[in-house]
Amino acid sequence: MKQQKKTFSHYTGEPMEIPRILISGTSSRAGKTVVSIGLMRALYNRGYKVQPFKVGPDFIDPSYHYFATGVYSRNLDSFMMSGKDIMRTFVRNAKKADISIIEGTMGLYDSHDAVDEKGSTAQVSKIIKAPVILTANIERISRTAAPLVLGYKLFDKNVRIAGVILNRAGNPRHALKARKAVEVLAKMKVFGVLPRDKKVFIPERHLGLVPAHERERIDELFDELAKFIEKNVDVEAIIDTAYKAGELPDFEEDEIFRDKRSNIKIGVVKDRAFTFYYADNIEVLSKRGKIVYIDATKDKSLKNVDALYIGGGFPEVFAEELEKNSKLREEIYEFCESNKPCYAECGGLMYLSESIEINKEEYEMVGLLPLKTVMKKKFQALGYVVHEVVRDNIISRKGDKIIGHEFHYSEPILKKKVDFAYKTIRGKGIDGKHDGIIYKNTLASYAHVHVLSHKKMFDNFIEAAMRAKNT
Repeated sequence: MKQQKKTFSHYTGEPMEIPRILISGTSSRAGKTVVSIGLMRALYNRGYKVQPFKVGPDFIDPSYHYFATGVYSRNLDSFMMSGKDIMRTFVRNAKKADISIIEGTMGLYDSHDAVDEKGSTAQVSKIIKAPVILTANIERISRTAAPLVLGYKLFDKNVRIAGVILNRAGNPRHALKARKAVEVLAKMKVFGVLPRDKKVFIPERHLGLVPAHERERIDELFDELAKFIEKNVDVEAIIDTAYKAGELPDFEEDEIFRDKRSNIKIGVVKDRAFTFYYADNIEVLSKRGKIVYIDATKDKSLKNVDALYIGGGFPEVFAEELEKNSKLREEIYEFCESNKPCYAECGGLMYLSESIEINKEEYEMVGLLPLKTVMKKKFQALGYVVHEVVRDNIISRKGDKIIGHEFHYSEPILKKKVDFAYKTIRGKGIDGKHDGIIYKNTLASYAHVHVLSHKKMFDNFIEAAMRAKNT
């Protein structure tokens, strides 16, 4: 029978039980995404309301979380967010659910540099006091699995490693030997052993995983993953561990999530080409005005919006469709030329450029910015960014600090001199020294920015829209 969690009245500051478990890995590609999604879906199929979370600045894994649970996943990132903001975000969302599953990033202790833990899954686990289940790849090892996982347990004793899931066992004998080694020699609980199965995988593309909305028969895929987890993992033991995670204090809601609705209509370009939006960003925007969603591949009109937000995604994959929709591209061009505010991140910057070049073939884009982007086979930028704001713009003011993340395969080629909003302190930006092209009331950069890393960004954005509307 499903366990019931205790709840308390909102914002009392009293402790509350928030069942939670964090799924991490010994490294990237250890299998934590399959485990996380399969576990989320298994719990969902059992009747639990599951709140998913993702450690780090990821957009693609959270899209899977949503399709697995029906609940929007929230990002927890200790490089971009303060510990208090992480805790408040976690509690605010987790207390609405029966159980929370947090998927880690990279290896458990991987962070923004070689020594400091900032940005790591381990640090987030300590902030929210979540027990960790480590996913370990045991392919081609058996007894060696014991010192492998033991090292993770001993490295930081403040990380609550509750046990492990061993992944990619070659056969039942291999699985039994590795399990026994870990249980006896490392004295760690083994929640399950997953056999190597070519049918259990999530296809990759570019930045990690294929966005979930592109998958056919997504429900069937996730149900198969759930069955795989139910068959090979002690789900009841994981639930028990989650419900014994301990109490957390309740918090008053961050002011940025309070309703400050205006009469501003905000166009958000969200479709197959543009999917990279933090759930918190969209929620805050929805409490500042009315959101109108726009499909850049199909819609012919901006629907009389007062402001425009174009997030990241894979415009290069849908370049031909974007090019064919010339009517919308022309309307976006006129919108920006009329001095209405437009904020674009990464894929949005590419879309506002003159063209995207793919395998030496060019596809015409909006043509607002004097640059083209050329797709490369290798990453052109990947990692956290820190920018100093050197020019006032629609989301920030001179002297502000922008902390975000960049990841893209495109190389920008500027056709002429532009005005930059940011001086790059860390990261690559557009030219290695700057990011954030300003043109009239348009700001376009490679940086993906979370509202909790720059809390005034959308208030500034709405103010710019109001000024433009009243002019």
